[in-house]
Amino acid sequence: MKSFKHQYPLLLLMLSFGMTAFSQTKEELKKKYENSSIDQELKKKMATEFVFPDSLILPPLHYTNSYYVLDSAINDFQSISIDIIVQDDIPDHYSFYISPFNIALNDIPLYCGIQSAGGGISVKTGKEQEIKFNGIFSRWFERTKKALKTTGYYASSDAEGDFISVRNTVGWHKGAYRITLKKDGYIPGKAVPDSINHKETYFSWGDYEHSWITMYVEDLSSKKITNVGSLAFPGKKIKMEKQIISFLEQYKYFIDFAQRPRNLEGMTVIHYDKLPKVTIIQKNLQINGKTVHLEKVPTSHNRTHNPEQSKVAGEMPILSKDNYNPSTGELTLETGVFVGWPEKRETE
Repeated sequence: MKSFKHQYPLLLLMLSFGMTAFSQTKEELKKKYENSSIDQELKKKMATEFVFPDSLILPPLHYTNSYYVLDSAINDFQSISIDIIVQDDIPDHYSFYISPFNIALNDIPLYCGIQSAGGGISVKTGKEQEIKFNGIFSRWFERTKKALKTTGYYASSDAEGDFISVRNTVGWHKGAYRITLKKDGYIPGKAVPDSINHKETYFSWGDYEHSWITMYVEDLSSKKITNVGSLAFPGKKIKMEKQIISFLEQYKYFIDFAQRPRNLEGMTVIHYDKLPKVTIIQKNLQINGKTVHLEKVPTSHNRTHNPEQSKVAGEMPILSKDNYNPSTGELTLETGVFVGWPEKRETE
């Protein structure tokens, strides 16, 4: 078995901050994704020869994936916003990500939200720094810094598939916040043809016209608004696909669910019954300034996890709950609570 003491912290460092690839040309990046995807690249990046002990949940883990499915796509996207109520204090040692918007704009995937811990390169110093309780906004299939704007921090990396990202300090804690993505400017260029293969718009800064999309976080108590930053998306008119995935993620700890105490030297471990309990309420989903009413918002638990989790023996416990109230549009999500063990599958 590989040494815990030296190998696992290296893996955790890769998961937490990512590793930036050597510079590649636009043509090389386009070629890379001709027969690949973000998921495939992520699996390659996180593949390891390590032999993991049993009864561990490897970081990162999505406690919950919730699905807001609209009747149809939004053909002229202007904005999307949602209110997030954080009902519990987030401990400083906990790496927790509240990501309400995982969507595609003109076939370019993005995610955004608020994190309790992260990192980024400061636009002021050019050095990588830790950022506590920040806002983060990332899009895939671009690497040039020309396609981002922020007064805070940024990243250009291949750690999760090739992406660019803007981050900024928000200082969020227990409280109520509104997270907004807004179409916020235009970069002239060659028009994107209606019939174009969407892969032709990957890594297309400088080839086609783009639109700026900006992320804002408003503290609903103080009314302070933080501009996290802007990312450019190909096209003048922006289409948003009809599925919105929202997730809650823990991305620091190896979660131990062994029934007996044990020594896992060199690993950043927390036992499942010691996890911080965090309850989040999401409500007031608005698209283009209009409130969206949905009859159901289903949630899955533990569905998205480290690609190497299959190497770990033992069924993962369910550590989250969900409840959606269609009359109020409120989705309540509890994490860090032991719900039970998954139902055993019948074997043939």
